[in-house]
Amino acid sequence: MTAVIIILSIALAVVLAFCVLQRMEINSIAGQLNELKRRNTNSVIRSENGTANRLITEINALLKEMREMKISYHQKNHALEQMMTNISHDLRTPLTSAMGYIDLIQHSALSEDEKSRELAIIEKRLMLLEELINSFFELSQIVSRGKKPEKTELNLVSVLEEAIVHYYDDYCDQGRTIVFQCSERKLMLLSNQSMLLRIFDNLIGNALKHGRGDLTVAVSTAGRLQITFTNKLRSGDIDLEHIFDEFYTTDISRTKGNTGLGLAIARQFTELLGGEIRASRRGDLFILTVGFPL
Repeated sequence: MTAVIIILSIALAVVLAFCVLQRMEINSIAGQLNELKRRNTNSVIRSENGTANRLITEINALLKEMREMKISYHQKNHALEQMMTNISHDLRTPLTSAMGYIDLIQHSALSEDEKSRELAIIEKRLMLLEELINSFFELSQIVSRGKKPEKTELNLVSVLEEAIVHYYDDYCDQGRTIVFQCSERKLMLLSNQSMLLRIFDNLIGNALKHGRGDLTVAVSTAGRLQITFTNKLRSGDIDLEHIFDEFYTTDISRTKGNTGLGLAIARQFTELLGGEIRASRRGDLFILTVGFPL
């Protein structure tokens, strides 16, 4: 009987000691959490006696996740502020220009021919404004869209030829041409025609605005379907790492009404269709490559 009492006493003492240690650990955790909240540091919770290691591990994991979310929030908030600044600037530029020409027509003694020229400029500015608004709306639709695009079997070569025809006259007006290199007349692909056409339109249009010389569009099927768009750079100032970011543009191109949305939309559409897009540079050549699985 005495032995049983001794054993129970020892067991009770062990339990009491463990409870005391647990209480000390919990108090320590609470104190450390309060200190982290007060000082807003990146420290982690540390164990005093090792009796709550699992709890501390989970708390530290949660703290890490919350800090990453906070960083992400600040980054997105900064990007949103920058986006709003860019949108405001890009919409105001053609509008201010158009208003200036309207004021000129109203308050200057212009001939009918001069008025016609000024009205043509106003029309171009307003068309640019409409294009900018449509691009902003399209980007917002891409970001908010949750469903996958509908795909059908289509001929990639036909879609590429249609996009090239869209810009044929524009390239000719600059004394340039589009060289289409493809050994096949039919390359069937499961995709979305309108999205695919917009991708190619944006890439060819980007080369028209920012490139010089002829544009080469080449199709390769060596293991993977790849379409490359190659032309010479008009300016050497280009950041390949951020070229597909929304609103990436240079100050020079921004004054011409370019929002930097063309390549961002092309990337979004390409990824939605299960492909990938990348940019590279070789000397003064700028190369955009779009790839899809066969």
